[in-house]
Amino acid sequence: MPLPASMAPDKRGNTSLRLGLGLLLVQWWCLAEATAAEQVRLQLRWLHQFQFAGYYMAVEKGFYAQAGLEVDIRPGGPGTPKPIDLLLQGEVDFAIANSGLVIARMQGKPLVALAAIMQSSPITWIVRTDSDIYTPHDLAGKRVMLMPAPESAELRITLAREGVDLSHLEVQQTSFNPQDLIDGNTDAFDGYISNEPFWLQQKGQAYRLINPREYGVNFYNDVLTTRETLLQQRPAQVEAFIQASLQGWQYALENIEESVQLIHQRYAPDKSLEHLRFEAGQLKRLIMPELVQLGHMNPGRWQAIAQSYQDLGMIEGPFELDGFLYKREVTTDNSVLYQVLGGALLALLLLGAVALRFARLTQNLRLEVKRRQQAEQELRSSNLKLERLANTDRLTGQWSRLKIEELAHNEIKRAERYDVPLALVFFDIDRFKAINDQYGHDVGDCILTGVAHRIKTHLRDSDSLCRWGGEEFIILMPHTDLDQACLIAEKLRALLAAEPLTGTIGVTASFGVAQWQAGQGLGELVHCADLMLYRAKKLGRNRVERFSPCAIQPLV
Repeated sequence: MPLPASMAPDKRGNTSLRLGLGLLLVQWWCLAEATAAEQVRLQLRWLHQFQFAGYYMAVEKGFYAQAGLEVDIRPGGPGTPKPIDLLLQGEVDFAIANSGLVIARMQGKPLVALAAIMQSSPITWIVRTDSDIYTPHDLAGKRVMLMPAPESAELRITLAREGVDLSHLEVQQTSFNPQDLIDGNTDAFDGYISNEPFWLQQKGQAYRLINPREYGVNFYNDVLTTRETLLQQRPAQVEAFIQASLQGWQYALENIEESVQLIHQRYAPDKSLEHLRFEAGQLKRLIMPELVQLGHMNPGRWQAIAQSYQDLGMIEGPFELDGFLYKREVTTDNSVLYQVLGGALLALLLLGAVALRFARLTQNLRLEVKRRQQAEQELRSSNLKLERLANTDRLTGQWSRLKIEELAHNEIKRAERYDVPLALVFFDIDRFKAINDQYGHDVGDCILTGVAHRIKTHLRDSDSLCRWGGEEFIILMPHTDLDQACLIAEKLRALLAAEPLTGTIGVTASFGVAQWQAGQGLGELVHCADLMLYRAKKLGRNRVERFSPCAIQPLV
């Protein structure tokens, strides 16, 4: 039986329903596409560990997801290509590098430094406490592990600044295995203060660290970087990744135990919780979140790092910061800006009368502050001038007797504490009175200044030159034994005698050398060197004499 017309299906209604559902599906698909997270790849420098905690926490706590990013974190390690090579090849979008990043930039590679996580480098030498190695000078003739430059740049620059020639070391390719230090296969192992020391403690091996920071070498480490092209093409994505990463680091450092537990469970199950806690404590000291804003980079410090690489001969030419350091671009919502400006203008109109009333008082206060600042600056300048006058000899510009006594006191305390050698060289200009008598005191002053300049330019950075009095000078040589000091003194003696200082006036000098002995004060050390200076004079001048018990016997 046919259905009544009122109950028959309406084909036009079904078509409209299907069309509406289709449009709804299209809208849903477009919305899903628009909200889909952008996928980016991050290459780490090493295996999973707390060293990269901020990036893990940015994933686990959803900071990347909130920024519209899906991040694939890839570990590094032995056998993995260098992170910046993978970055330049387009295999990854972001990478973690050390300060050697600046070398690649100077070589023309389009890399941009985004944020420096570690304000100080963790790289160090590790030696056994039963060795005789205390300072970089003690590494001469020893087996020393070094990674290829620039990974080992901080260690190489420390040697160069301390005057230790790399050719005097038996350099070994690093094995990444601190067991070699325990087994005696090497004398100095290159490692991280956040890693290998814990392993050695667990093995019961006592150790010492030779840290580049103690010798003035302090580089950034674990620098987040990307390619210039990625930054140009996707600036918003780069900014979002930086901010989410720094947010992850902030969380990791404020919640260390939670981060340690999570890293152990999901990223580094082979590392014990105790090891991860040790690493976290050490790295927090290098990141310094309480003192420095996370990711901070100082342009002047990057210039100094580049100069250190140039001094080491690893790069050439001037270093330009333009384009190397990331600069945040802040976008402005004009509509919000106009609202804020309107409100601010109204507030200014309401407060104008009050502001005018206090304007004159504010101006007077500024003038008073400026006067006080000028007075404080003049006082600081005066104090610095007085300090220079007190600490330096006016004629030669070298340390004064008062200053060298202060320096020597500190070095003697260091030698006592660490059982390291300390030498003192006492020398004076031969027949200086005859020069004054024949040519006058003005020429004599030129001779004194010339001798001081020639000697100073051939000393090491760690040595201190002092005009002791008249034509007498003292050289204080930390970390230097008697044999080394005598070799240096002989070099300086030959240097003075090699050619005239002023016109045709040539001079020679006599040298006495002594090494500090336990229990000696500065007076006793100077007396021993002075005895040897006297002996050099008696034996004909222009010579070097070294202190020993038999050397103080009367000359026949």
